[in-house]
Amino acid sequence: MPARRMMLILTAIMTLLLASCTASGNTERPDDSATSPPTASEQPTQKPAATDQTNQEERYKPFDNPRDAAAAAIEALKESDAERLKAYIHPAKGVLFSPYAHIDADKAVSFAAEEFPEETDDAKHVWGSYDGSGEPIELTFGDYYKKFVYDKDFANAEQIGYDKILGQGNTEPNIKDVYPGSYTVDYHFSGFDEEFKGMDWESLILVLEEHQGGWYVCAIVHSQWTI
Repeated sequence: MPARRMMLILTAIMTLLLASCTASGNTERPDDSATSPPTASEQPTQKPAATDQTNQEERYKPFDNPRDAAAAAIEALKESDAERLKAYIHPAKGVLFSPYAHIDADKAVSFAAEEFPEETDDAKHVWGSYDGSGEPIELTFGDYYKKFVYDKDFANAEQIGYDKILGQGNTEPNIKDVYPGSYTVDYHFSGFDEEFKGMDWESLILVLEEHQGGWYVCAIVHSQWTI
């Protein structure tokens, strides 16, 4: 075989061998635009949020004295905050509503905290009898609330009687007879119109009792001049 032809064949073989080695050693680069999901150690850590129950318990801790308990309850009444008020209702006795300072325990309406109605509740209750006429006080909770609970801005009362009843009418209050050992906070206005010479006074009296180291509202008593 001529030398020139042999050289051409060897050159061709070497070219094929080099091409083969280059192809087998080539690796594909990953797409730089793609990202892998972070590992567990790379995941951002989040602090666990406080549960609603924890927040509620922290916000509505029982008070160890009746004045602070009454102050919290009167603010809840001012704001018509039923959920907040429920936390201050006596856990065993519930809360009694009386339209006058002489409590008629046989006719007064009481609610346990878990049964406390909304102001939009359309159920009617007989809350007692109107002073003077003796007619039954038959109202929804919302209407009773407006007339015999927070009909004045008692949270900003003119006077506050601590374990002392400030308003006196013709009817003797019997709160201490119905709730012996209780503590009363009387949010009192001495009058609104000079023409009535003080006979238009009004009070909202919160009656509190101690229960397992905390003070709770067991009665909400509206008081005014009675015939």
